[in-house]
Amino acid sequence: MDLISILATVILVTTIGTMVIGLGAYAAFKIRDRRKPSAKRDDDTMEGNTSRMPIFLTRYTPQTSPAPNPDAT
Repeated sequence: MDLISILATVILVTTIGTMVIGLGAYAAFKIRDRRKPSAKRDDDTMEGNTSRMPIFLTRYTPQTSPAPNPDAT
């Protein structure tokens, strides 16, 4: 086999493999999408009836700027 036919075979096999993996991922997505939601909504690591607040993040609140003065020139 010469170099061109080897490279063409590699490209063909890679393309077919990519399509097969894509179809498998799409099938897994559809199966997961079809599943009914469970009644359990809380995480196993939550304690009792605590509210769902971020643990490691702090909420960003932008500073309010003063209104522009229309009389200023």
